[in-house]
Amino acid sequence: MKLFLATLLIFITCSCFAQKDTPPSIDMALNQYDFSQQWIIDGNDTITYYIKNANGKPQHLVVFIQGTDANPIFSYVTKEGETKYYRWFSDDYRHLDDSYTYAIIPKPGMAGLYKEGEINIPKSYYEKNYLDYRVKQIDLSINHIIQHHLISPQHIIVYGHSEGAAIGAALAGINKNVTHLGFWSGNVLNNFYEFSLFNRIESLKGGLSDETAHQNIMGILEWYKAVVKHPNSTEKDHFGFTNKRWSTYEKAPIDYLTQLDIPIYGLFGTEDESTPIETAYLLPVKFIEMRKDNLTFEVCMNCDHSYREQTEQGEVSHWTSQFKKFMKWTLNTK
Repeated sequence: MKLFLATLLIFITCSCFAQKDTPPSIDMALNQYDFSQQWIIDGNDTITYYIKNANGKPQHLVVFIQGTDANPIFSYVTKEGETKYYRWFSDDYRHLDDSYTYAIIPKPGMAGLYKEGEINIPKSYYEKNYLDYRVKQIDLSINHIIQHHLISPQHIIVYGHSEGAAIGAALAGINKNVTHLGFWSGNVLNNFYEFSLFNRIESLKGGLSDETAHQNIMGILEWYKAVVKHPNSTEKDHFGFTNKRWSTYEKAPIDYLTQLDIPIYGLFGTEDESTPIETAYLLPVKFIEMRKDNLTFEVCMNCDHSYREQTEQGEVSHWTSQFKKFMKWTLNTK
């Protein structure tokens, strides 16, 4: 069966720095970007987070939640005795003043430093990469940062991209310290419905016949049935995920978002190949229906999943400008 299924891609930024004749280490990678590694012991579990080193103790925290796929936070390449370090997240932290710190929490099993081309995904990733565990990781990390790295905490800002947006929506209902939420390019409705919608959109564009689109959708529904029949299975499927991952994201993010009273910043791209813009408009409709006014709804015109625009002059990234706009919004919104 052919599925018209766009993978939810992480937005990756790689910056390289050279270090000659020094064995690769996570400490070197952290030093390059001025981050530190912190640990939380939770029973038999150890949770890792990375935080931007600050001058003194800042008052505000910004937490970024990665999108889909088993990507590390830091990696490296060594060639002819020279090591280059890479970060798998944007440079948003560089646009914050000293009153902020910035943190990112690696996915289960993906902490540490990885060699490019040899990123082996550990079993623990498949066992723990599900919504409840990801929420727990970030919830505990935020509380730890507030206790140990902030002074007179004010803004606790969480923004997630793609799958990270769905995690943020669930997290904000649990961690009452979160003051502002960025919901960036996340699916608004159930994943399986949105996968089905993409088939119908492709059919309308003439890329699929009605019959093929319908058969694809019926296949997606059978897949959904198989997931809920064995919701706790941690065997990976042909997309590289597990039933436990899919089943814990069954609740539509819109249902989490509409229960929140904190300010929410929803950001979407009109040319998004992974999250249909058609369902994004349901967010403001639902908030109006529920007489709630805590949603700011923004659309990046002609932008893809990661806010890149194809122009006659080439590709233009709007990620940084969108982040700056988002941060300005946090200052003006209570």
